[in-house]
Amino acid sequence: MAKILVVDDEVPLTEILRECLQGEGHAVVLCHDATQAERAALEEKPDLALIDYLMPRKTGVQLLSDLRAREETRLLPVLLMSGTEAVRFAGQIPPEPRVRFLLKPLDMDALVTMVREMLDPNSWSGGA
Repeated sequence: MAKILVVDDEVPLTEILRECLQGEGHAVVLCHDATQAERAALEEKPDLALIDYLMPRKTGVQLLSDLRAREETRLLPVLLMSGTEAVRFAGQIPPEPRVRFLLKPLDMDALVTMVREMLDPNSWSGGA
């Protein structure tokens, strides 16, 4: 179906996400830091990225900003994930239809639903 980039420094969580998303028929690319993720986004050309907020060296919001600065990835739909940092960074999430947020611990049914929605451009509530 779609190629999904999963970015989180928690390796066990990325494996759980891979299993869940592959079970839905998606191809999954795993990265464990922002540097890997930027490279993979350019090379793999994913249809969607799931990005954790709190990672070493660069936050998910900083990674999102870097992706938006490149022509090749500026329209990539991004699902940001966070637990304890959710309130702190909620105001940093750009108000754009291709960026959404999901609270950890993740509810896998909610994740699958949100992934389906984000892969459907008709679900975006605004322009580019």
